[in-house]
Amino acid sequence: MAEEGWEEITIVERTAVKEVGDRIEVEWKLSANPDLEWAEIFQMAATSDREGPVDWVMGAGPDVLGAVVRWFVPDTAIENAEAEVRHRLSVANERFGTGQESQGSGA
Repeated sequence: MAEEGWEEITIVERTAVKEVGDRIEVEWKLSANPDLEWAEIFQMAATSDREGPVDWVMGAGPDVLGAVVRWFVPDTAIENAEAEVRHRLSVANERFGTGQESQGSGA
C-alpha cells in the first residue's frame, strides 16, 4: 500500500541500453520505485495504436522492473514506444492516485 502524500511518478530519463538485431533495449528511469499495484495498472493499461512490423504491433508491452521501465523495441519505433510508455504512465498515475484518494477519505 502506498504512503500518504503519494506523488505521481514521472519519467526522469530515457536511454538506449543495447541493440539486438533491429531492436533496441530502451529504458525509462522513473522518479520513484512504484508500488506493485501501480506497476500492475501500468502493465495492464490499454495499448496505444502501434505501427510497424506485426510482431511489434501484436507484441508484449513494456516491463516495470523497480524504478525502470524496460522494453525491446524496433529501432524505427522508439518514438511510438515513448508515446505508449507515457500513456501507460498517465493511466497508472490517474488510477492509482484515485485509489489512494478513496482510501484516504475512508479513514
